[in-house]
Amino acid sequence: MTKQKYFQKGFSLVEMIIYAVILSILTIVTINSTFSIVRSFAEFRTARDLNSSATSLLERMTREIRAANGIDLVQSVLGANPGRLTLLTKDSGGANTTVEFYVENNKLKIREGGAAMGSLTSSSTAVTSFIVRSLSNPNSSAIKTELGLTATRGEVSKSGNFYSTILLRGSY
Repeated sequence: MTKQKYFQKGFSLVEMIIYAVILSILTIVTINSTFSIVRSFAEFRTARDLNSSATSLLERMTREIRAANGIDLVQSVLGANPGRLTLLTKDSGGANTTVEFYVENNKLKIREGGAAMGSLTSSSTAVTSFIVRSLSNPNSSAIKTELGLTATRGEVSKSGNFYSTILLRGSY
C-alpha cells in the first residue's frame, strides 16, 4: 500500500489579504504620483505663460520707448495704478504720432496713432498692476515700469512683478 499525499494548491486567506494590501498600496502610490506629475506640469505651463507674457510685453514696451522722442505728460498717468504711458514718436512716413500703453479689463493694450491695436497679454494672463514713472535729468529721460501679472490655467495660478527702466533714445 502506498500512501498518497495530498498537496493543496492555491492561496490561503491570510496570503490573499497580504496580496490585496500590497496591491492597494502600489495603486495608491501610482495614482498619487500621476496626480503629482500632472500638477507639476500645470504649474510649469503657468509659470511659462507668466514669464512669456512678461518678456513679450517688456520687449515691446522697450522697443517703443527707445524709439520715442518724448512722453506726452498730459495724456500719460504717471505714478499711479493703473498707469497710462503715451509716447511721442514718428510713424513709418516720418509724421508725428503717439503710441499709448494702457490697461483695460485686466489686459495691457496698445494704441498707435489713436487706433487700438489690441491686447499685448495672452488670454491666460491678467495685469494686476501697471505703474509708469518718468525719470529725467538735464541730459536724458527714462521710463521706469512696474508690471504685476497673474497667469492662470485651471486651478493653478502664478503671480509675478516685473520691472524695467528704459532710456528714451530721442531724449539725448
